[in-house]
Amino acid sequence: MNFQENKDRAPVARQSWRRRIILAGAILLVTIVILLFATFDRVRELGDRVINPIDLLPPLEIPVVYDIQGYPAASERAFIHFLKQANNRNLFSRLKAFLRANQVHMVVSPFELLRQGSDWRDLNEPPFAIPPEEYWKAVVDTLKVIRQEIVPRIGPVTVLSGWRTTSYNRKAGGSKGSKHLLFCGLDIVPQKNFSREQLIPVLRDIHRRNGRQWKMGLGIYKSIRFHVDTCGYRRW
Repeated sequence: MNFQENKDRAPVARQSWRRRIILAGAILLVTIVILLFATFDRVRELGDRVINPIDLLPPLEIPVVYDIQGYPAASERAFIHFLKQANNRNLFSRLKAFLRANQVHMVVSPFELLRQGSDWRDLNEPPFAIPPEEYWKAVVDTLKVIRQEIVPRIGPVTVLSGWRTTSYNRKAGGSKGSKHLLFCGLDIVPQKNFSREQLIPVLRDIHRRNGRQWKMGLGIYKSIRFHVDTCGYRRW
């Protein structure tokens, strides 16, 4: 075999080697793809068998009614249902904007102002109602009294009864001159634990010291529920 023959065979050998490499690479790639598909199916199968621990928990149920200091108060869940009715969502958005413009939107949760009372179920009345816009201004000073006089002395409060319709007020046995009908009066309870004996002297002191300048009405009911309005200086 001469030098020329060896020279001619060299390219053929290199081409054959390249083909073997390409073939081996192709086989390896196909094997990897097959393994990936097989692994994916297996993982998916196992995933279908795995139970998320959260799925084992009972669904979180937000009650329609909260017990607040012994009084049944319609909750946010009931209010969300109320917003779906008629034009309530739009009216409530406008009311919140009004409260924000008057810087009293953070005194209590705005939706609490629309609670009619704690006995709506017995009266067969809606738990919430929205007052006409011409009444909105009346609640501003009442909220200011709560923020500036009451909260500093007894802490945050929750509104049990705000605006009332004439139908609700009549069924509840409310006065025909009730300040709830004007969106001026609020029935509230402290969020902190107070006894009636602890609460009454504090409220009377607030009314005696600063009630006249606010035209503050103060009424103290059974337990620790009390009424505040700014539609006339008086106490009962």
